[in-house]
Amino acid sequence: MRFKPTTALKHHLKYSYLGLICALSACGGSQEDTNSPSNNPLLASSTYKDLCANPRTGADPYNSNLPYPDRAGSLKNEKNWLRSWIDETYLWYREVPQNLNPDHFNTAVDYFNALKTPALTASGKEKDHYHFSQSTAEFNKQSQSGLELGYGMEYAFVSTQFPRKLIVAYTEPGSPAEKAGIRRGMEIERVDGYDLSYSNKTDALNSGLFPTVANQSHSFVLKDLNGQKLYKTLISADIQTTPVQNVKSFNISTGKVGYLTFNSHNAISEKQLIDAVDKLKNEGVSDLILDLRYNGGGALYIADELSYMIAGPAQTQGKTFFKLKYNDKTPVDPNNTWPFYQTSSISSAFLPQVLPTLNLKEITILAGSGTCSASEAIINGLRGVDVKVNLIGGQTCGKPYGFIPQDNCGTTYYAVQFQGENHKGFGDYADGFAPSCNVSEDFKLPLGDQNERLIAAALNYRATGQCPANGQAMGQTLGESKPLRPASREIMTLEKAKR
Repeated sequence: MRFKPTTALKHHLKYSYLGLICALSACGGSQEDTNSPSNNPLLASSTYKDLCANPRTGADPYNSNLPYPDRAGSLKNEKNWLRSWIDETYLWYREVPQNLNPDHFNTAVDYFNALKTPALTASGKEKDHYHFSQSTAEFNKQSQSGLELGYGMEYAFVSTQFPRKLIVAYTEPGSPAEKAGIRRGMEIERVDGYDLSYSNKTDALNSGLFPTVANQSHSFVLKDLNGQKLYKTLISADIQTTPVQNVKSFNISTGKVGYLTFNSHNAISEKQLIDAVDKLKNEGVSDLILDLRYNGGGALYIADELSYMIAGPAQTQGKTFFKLKYNDKTPVDPNNTWPFYQTSSISSAFLPQVLPTLNLKEITILAGSGTCSASEAIINGLRGVDVKVNLIGGQTCGKPYGFIPQDNCGTTYYAVQFQGENHKGFGDYADGFAPSCNVSEDFKLPLGDQNERLIAAALNYRATGQCPANGQAMGQTLGESKPLRPASREIMTLEKAKR
C-alpha cells in the first residue's frame, strides 16, 4: 500500500472509474506549442484519442471483455491528445505554459507532467500538486477490485526530514505484512539494508517501500513498541483491501456511540459502508465517530451516499451535496449539481437499494493530513446542510478539486478539472479544515480500540465538550520536502452512478 500525498510519499490510489458525464473530449481545440516544429492549431482531442505508439491488443477485462480501443498511431499523436485534452478540460488551462515543445519530452507522461500551471499559492506551495498519471491496468485493479500492489501495510511518516521516521499505521487483514507479525506502531528502520533515517539511497528505499511489480522480495528491519527488533522479508503482491473496518459501538455516559474506520472511497466500499451503517443502526447508536485519518479520497458518489446515510432524509431532502464548477470551456452539464443520493449504485456485488440512515445532527470525524479530497467533501457536504461536524486530530489536506480520470493508450491521466461547493456555496478550503481538537497520534493502540488516543479524545469531547490537555497538532512534522518518492495522490473522482 502506498503512502499519502500530504506526507510526501505515494499513497495507494483511491478512486473509482468514471462514467462519462459529458463528451469532454470534444469540448474545444488547442493551440500548438509556439516552439513546436509546427505552429498549426491542434484539432479537438477526440481526433487524437486512442492513437497509440504501442497499441494494446486483446480484450479489456474491466470493460466487459470488449477489445481495447487503441489504434496504430505515434508518440506525437499521444502528445497532441494530451495538449488538446488539457486545453479543453483543465481547470487552470489559461495558466499552462504555451512554449513547451513536445519534441523535448521523451515520453507522453513526461510531457503531461509539464502541462500544468506553474503558479504558487500565497504560502509558496505549488498551486497544482495533484497532477499525476498511472498505468490503466493498476487503476482498474485498485478502483474496481480494491487490489493494491504492495505488502498490505499503510505507512505514516512522523518526519520526512533527516532523521526520517516511518511508522506502520495499520495492516490489511490477511496481508503479507499482517502474516509476518507487523502491527500498527512499529517503526521501519532499514529497507534492503539501507538506513531509512539518514540514507541518501532514495531509489533503493523507494524500490523496497513501493514495489512496482508483484513477487518482488525486500528485507525490512522494524522496531516494535517495546524496542524489540524484527527482521522480515516481504514479497510484494496484489493485496485485497478492506476499506471499512472496526465497526463497533461504545457505551459512554451520553449514550451509545458508533465507530468505523473508513480508508478508501473505492467501488467495494459501498456495500461495506451500507452493512456498517445497518449494523450500527440495529445497535441503536445515537452518535458516530467516523475515522477518516488515512482516507485520501476516491469516488465522490461514495462520499455522497455515506453523507446521506449519516444525515438522513429530513436534513438532506432537496439539498445539494456537491456542485461541480468546471472551466469556462466545458459545456454546461445538467448533472453538475449532485443531490444527496438515497439509493445505492449498481455494482457487481448487489442491486440498488434504499440506503439505511442514522439521522444524526452531529458527528465526530477523526482527521489529519491524510484526510483529503472526497473525505473532505463529506465534511463540507454535511456542514452545508447544518450537520455539526467535530474534527479530532489535525488539519485536513485541503483539496476541493477533483479529476475525471482519462485513459489513453494504457495510461490513466489525472488533471484537475473541477472544484466543488456544498449546499451553501462554500468550497474554498485549499488550506484544509482545522480540527476542533488538535490531537497527535501515538500509534500505541490498534485502530478501533476505545482507548486509542484519537478515539479516546473523540469520546471525551462528545461527553464533556473539552479537548484533551496534552493534544498536539496532528501532522505538524509532515513537511512538503520529498526525500523519497514524491507524488500527489489525493483523489476525488467522478462516476456517473446508475440509479
